[in-house]
Amino acid sequence: MQLTRDLEEAVASGKSNEEILKILERVRDEVVYTYAFSQTQGFQALQFATSTCTAHPTRANDDRFKAVYMQISAARYTQTRDDDIRQTEALWWNTEPVPDEGEHIALEFRDVTADHKTWTVSEAWPPEIVEGSTLEAFERVAQRFRVRANQKHRHPYLPSLHFDAVLKGGRVPFSNLSERPVADILSDLEEERVVPFVRNDEDNHDVHSRSPARYFDLWERTLPEWCRTPDHWVEPSPPPGFIEDGKSPRSLREQYYVKVPTLHFAGKGRHIIPAAKKPDIISRSLFIPVQNFSVDKVSFYPLEREHDLVPHSAHLIPGKITLEAARALLGRVVQSSTEPRPDPDAARGAKRRKINKYASQFLGYAWGLETEDGRPAWLHCVHYANRGGNEYVLDLSGLKRTYADWRSPVDIRTQPCAWVGAAVLPADLRSSKAASGSGAGQVGAERSAEVPTKDGVMSYDAWCARTEKWIRALNKKRNIPLVEVGTDGTFVGGDLGTSKGEADQFEAEISGAKPGIWQMSLERTPHEDTGDGEEVDEDSKTIRFVWTAQGTLDYDALPRRASVRPLPTDLDAQWEVVGSFSVDSGMICLFSKYALDAILATGTDREAMLEAFIDDDEGRKIFVPGGIVVSGNDGGYDIKGRRDADGSIVELKLRL
Repeated sequence: MQLTRDLEEAVASGKSNEEILKILERVRDEVVYTYAFSQTQGFQALQFATSTCTAHPTRANDDRFKAVYMQISAARYTQTRDDDIRQTEALWWNTEPVPDEGEHIALEFRDVTADHKTWTVSEAWPPEIVEGSTLEAFERVAQRFRVRANQKHRHPYLPSLHFDAVLKGGRVPFSNLSERPVADILSDLEEERVVPFVRNDEDNHDVHSRSPARYFDLWERTLPEWCRTPDHWVEPSPPPGFIEDGKSPRSLREQYYVKVPTLHFAGKGRHIIPAAKKPDIISRSLFIPVQNFSVDKVSFYPLEREHDLVPHSAHLIPGKITLEAARALLGRVVQSSTEPRPDPDAARGAKRRKINKYASQFLGYAWGLETEDGRPAWLHCVHYANRGGNEYVLDLSGLKRTYADWRSPVDIRTQPCAWVGAAVLPADLRSSKAASGSGAGQVGAERSAEVPTKDGVMSYDAWCARTEKWIRALNKKRNIPLVEVGTDGTFVGGDLGTSKGEADQFEAEISGAKPGIWQMSLERTPHEDTGDGEEVDEDSKTIRFVWTAQGTLDYDALPRRASVRPLPTDLDAQWEVVGSFSVDSGMICLFSKYALDAILATGTDREAMLEAFIDDDEGRKIFVPGGIVVSGNDGGYDIKGRRDADGSIVELKLRL
């Protein structure tokens, strides 16, 4: 790109700041960003040129350069995002009219999925009649079928895209038939003008990774006209802390609720849809815990599932739950457990079995209720996660049943349930205190709902002392540096120097990572990680994060290296770019969002806390609670990831 060359030449030749600023303003005003452009080397070169020239010591403190660079960065993100969404929506939902040429016919697309899977298929689509011409390509008719069927049977964020046609010679993917004329396909059909099809929902990983929903928080999403909340869905009972008008003043990081249409959650794409026949009771809305991260930024409120968020007296035991009590859970954040929790008021002295609460307790949103003979049978939930999680069900009958065929990779999983209840969060506790005046009488609720509050915030000196101890432990050679990824499955990264303020955000956000314990490392870049013909810098390093196991992490009890087996790597899994960012300050960081939010929540000054992560000890303290902070060159960086068979990211690498 000529503007990139102009900028590079202006910097190299020592032109004045005024001349360089004019070129940057041209970049801001003239460059149009597209998704295709963002995948090119030209895009990376332009990003590198703009970031390095504005970071130069003679320009770094010039507010004019800062303002132009922020405008360029904002345009780069929003234009690339919007073009990606336009392309994706066109690919998923646009159809071409039937051409005048050729004979107009009606094809019946008939669902035979159940006859071609090794697991029980619980869903069968009714036949779909689609108009077409014998002279047009089969792909055009197939697209009309996909669009029409998905609008009836799938969520707009997660349509079904992968189908096979069953012809005389066997199953053939639609994609292999796309260029053949319809007349040619007709001769391969067993039954005249009937196209038997097989849904391959298990292959829909690319749909999840391209869904426009990944760009927006739950309360920011919009839906097409054909996806609207049905009238028969029920209005949920709000949590005590919900304020309808939403206009009350709130402090930063103070939890409150926003009411969001249930259809803003996609789940698996199959069940939370307007045409849903099951469950028979569906909530119109869900109440999402959020906080004001900064003056103009609303963010998801993190919760830890091992905290006891439901008072013992409010535990609902499967087999003893009334229909009224089960309906009251709809729309709420619910906590459940595979293990009964001991009564905190019971007599002491009896031997109690130790329970791993992280492994046994679950958090989710209750969106639907199935009944049987007038009694609650199944509670449908989505995991508590930023931008929505996967679906699961709880058996409320007490019979310990399984909802669907466990062999199916696309059906809902059943979580064992010893008890379930509506979570009591900080907004609910504030409401209870306000209702009782001074807060007297709320001791039991506060004790049972062990929610992090401002009372748990440490002084900066105490925070630094504890954090420095953890940093030393993470960087000891005998210990293995680990980080915990929460149920939100999110990593964040970027330039620490420009992301540490109260109103700042990390440029890169990666979702879809597998929750659990991840191993961190900083190692020499292997030769296979370099491009064709690329010179190998012997000093080049690569940051790696690799999923290790389920569980929770205690920084005071890190495992020894000898106790951790080498992690197997699926060499056939393909690397893909899952995030990118640019660096101006020379400080590169990559964090588990859950782990970082947890440690920052225990202090008061975000900027000071993040500055405490910067290593002034010659690279011997790069591992910090929540991730890695390391010095590097200014410029653009790509974060690459690999996925497991379920589509979850289980490995990340960032070449420095």
